[in-house]
Amino acid sequence: MTVEITGDEQSAQEVLFKIKQWDHAICRMNIEEIIQLCAKDVTLFDVGSQLEGVMAYQEMWERYRPYFHDNIRVYRREIKVYAQPNLAFLRCYSKVDKIEIEQDNQVPWCRTTLCFEKLDGKWKVVHQHISMPVDFHTQKAVMLHF
Repeated sequence: MTVEITGDEQSAQEVLFKIKQWDHAICRMNIEEIIQLCAKDVTLFDVGSQLEGVMAYQEMWERYRPYFHDNIRVYRREIKVYAQPNLAFLRCYSKVDKIEIEQDNQVPWCRTTLCFEKLDGKWKVVHQHISMPVDFHTQKAVMLHF
C-alpha cells in the first residue's frame, strides 16, 4: 500500500490515524464508533445512494450490518492525502472483503474520497464519496484490477 502526502505532514499523519480508526470500526461493525468519527452534517455520495446527516448515515450502516460478517478487512490502495491544518481529504481505491480471500476475489474495488475537517480539535469525516467507473457505451460498471 502506497501513501502519498501533499501539504501539512502532521495533519496528514493525524488523518491517516483517523482512517485506521475508521477501518477498524468498520471491521468490527462498531456503528457507534463510526458515527463518532463523523461530523453531525456528514454527507455521503455512494454508488447506490446519497444521504445527509449523521442519523441518516447511522441508519445506512444499520442496514448494511447483516451483510458484514466476521473476518472482514478494509483494503486500500494508492492512498493520497491532501492536508492543511484544519481541512484534509484522502483519496484511494478501497473495498471491504473477507480476510482469508485471495487477491482475485469477487468484491470490486471502488474509488473513495473522504473529506475531513478539524472541528473542536478533532478530525471528523464531513463527506464521503464512493464510485465506480462506468463504460458509457455499455452503461455497465468497469471493474478495477490491480
